Amino acid sequence: MASSDSEEAEYTLTGLADAALSRGHEVTLFFSDRSVRLLVPRDDEEDYTEFHSRGSRLLVCRTSVTTSGVPSSGGFIKGVEMSSLGELVDLMDDHDRMIFVGGDDR
Repeated sequence: MASSDSEEAEYTLTGLADAALSRGHEVTLFFSDRSVRLLVPRDDEEDYTEFHSRGSRLLVCRTSVTTSGVPSSGGFIKGVEMSSLGELVDLMDDHDRMIFVGGDDR
């Protein structure tokens, strides 16, 4: 789960996800709070489509999208699924590990 769009949080998130996928693990990335902006297409940088193409689910919190100013339809990269904090709770129940990346960097 990511909640920050800081460079440090993004570097940590992508590194952990890449390492887990390289070892054959199932990876679901859940974006909330400020991190939803990481799922907007970027011209000058790689985005998260690589993780989607490698089998990861990219979930974005619907409530966070509402407050972020990013349009929910057509505003995200390919593969992003709208989700909720309720689904996050279900994911935490169904998976053996969860990593929280981010913090209050406002």
